[in-house]
Amino acid sequence: MSQYMRKLLVKPTEPLVHTHVLVWEAPPSQSSPNEDWAPTDAGLKSRPSAADPLVFLVEKVAGRANPFAMGVTVGRVETNDIIVDDGSVSRFHAWLQYDARQKQWWLCDAESKNGTFLGAQQLKPNQKVPLNAGDRVKFGDASMVFLSPEGLVKAIQERGSASNR
Repeated sequence: MSQYMRKLLVKPTEPLVHTHVLVWEAPPSQSSPNEDWAPTDAGLKSRPSAADPLVFLVEKVAGRANPFAMGVTVGRVETNDIIVDDGSVSRFHAWLQYDARQKQWWLCDAESKNGTFLGAQQLKPNQKVPLNAGDRVKFGDASMVFLSPEGLVKAIQERGSASNR
């Protein structure tokens, strides 16, 4: 999230992102602010820390060998659009899809081993459910929040206010 905080400080009038995001926060008990996770080949951290959650853009990634064109895939391996580096996440765990006619995001479990949750509700395999900004989602043990572009800005501003106290 720190990269988006810097961008907001440097260019406050420019939009941070153009699409919804998933923000993966590390549970406080499993992470300390001093943790130094190994970066991925792309130079990005592969896991969140308590001090710096990871932000995933919810969009198809160009050039990925991903045969699933219907939506944005979530899983543990590199062919997914959103790669979640956690052993509880299946190789292809779930997918998100935007219906432009209904202006609605949908979440669907892809027969994952450890389940996909929307709030406290575990999705049945291949069950599509509506996904709204602010919803909490869990892929296996990886807990995230689904935010609109405006929601991301608000979350960053709140995080900045809390750190200045």
